[in-house]
Amino acid sequence: MRILLVDDEPDIIEFQKSFLVRRKHEVLTAFNTPDAISAIRASVPDIVFCDICIDSERAGFEILKQAREINSNIAFYLVTGLIEKNYRARGFFSGQEKC
Repeated sequence: MRILLVDDEPDIIEFQKSFLVRRKHEVLTAFNTPDAISAIRASVPDIVFCDICIDSERAGFEILKQAREINSNIAFYLVTGLIEKNYRARGFFSGQEKC
């Protein structure tokens, strides 16, 4: 399985990547929005785990929206260390309409 990890914190990426590689997954990484979009276009991962706040407060939602335009079958998980109730609702609709 091809998995893309998107986060601006290298330590988090390395931890997640080592866990997934040991389980025989192909792991791609991106540390910002342009790199994430490029990786999605070039490799079409099966799964994307994306931090919501990387380049900006809404970066994860923008990456989700563009990923859905590239391939609507990509499983996409938005993750964050922040606790804000409306992130959950915005994530559900990001691929279908504006946040």
